[in-house]
Amino acid sequence: MDIAIRATVVFWFLWLMVRGTGKRSLAELTPLDLILIVVIGDVVQQGVNQEDMSITGALLAVAIFVGWTLVANAITRHLPVSRRLLAGEPVIVLRNGEPLFDRMKRERLTLDDLKEAARLKGIGSLNDVEYAVLESDGEFSFVTRE
Repeated sequence: MDIAIRATVVFWFLWLMVRGTGKRSLAELTPLDLILIVVIGDVVQQGVNQEDMSITGALLAVAIFVGWTLVANAITRHLPVSRRLLAGEPVIVLRNGEPLFDRMKRERLTLDDLKEAARLKGIGSLNDVEYAVLESDGEFSFVTRE
């Protein structure tokens, strides 16, 4: 039972930390981000399992993490108001070719990030974009002018 409580506490703490760091897709991870993820994995394992090195303890911890993930997904599906809290919401970061710097700052985006995302979608100039949206999963969506 001790592992279940520790796994639950660690899961929700990690969830808060990930939500607090902003939206980022796996493609945008820096080498430092990757190192941080590996180190966090080792630290979390030690905190969750403590002295229990059994296969049962490891399986229980993984099952708790997967279970909470499924619960969070079910909540966001069945209670739309919870989606904003648990999954985040899309943010318009460019309108009519003009970057919305206040929103970009809040999302920790630079103009170069936005230009790069546009280029990757085959858009040469931000002036060709009616709306750019930073989706809740960290990806960009662009609506170009007709």
